[in-house]
Amino acid sequence: MTVAIRYQTRNGNTQAFAEQIATVAGVPAESIDTPVEQADTLFFGGGTYFMKPDKSASAFMKSLDATKVKQIALFTTSGGPEMVSDKALTKIATEKGIPVIGHFHQVMGGKGMKIIGSAGGKLKAEQIELVKEFAQKMLAQ
Repeated sequence: MTVAIRYQTRNGNTQAFAEQIATVAGVPAESIDTPVEQADTLFFGGGTYFMKPDKSASAFMKSLDATKVKQIALFTTSGGPEMVSDKALTKIATEKGIPVIGHFHQVMGGKGMKIIGSAGGKLKAEQIELVKEFAQKMLAQ
């Protein structure tokens, strides 16, 4: 089974989760600037900004080829409890004919918001444990 990990991040939070998934999957976590050549399972993550995914995350999802990507495991972050990015990205994947096999979402509570002077990319032990469990579950499918 081929696995790829791609992420979009502005503040480092989603990248930090991608890097934890990479330790479980045994493949590198790469930004969306790196094309996906082939993946049975693509872990894709992005942040939520003003109640929607970043435009570059949506564009990346729209660029995916269903003949090259068999299924997607989504992981997203936000400052609040909404999972709107998950829903929007799942809709794009569905329209492309790529099934989404799972969702992982974490509320970061303003971590990484430069406007308030907060640094992102620092995960709590329980967040690391949860994302690793998610990765293991997705890889077992």
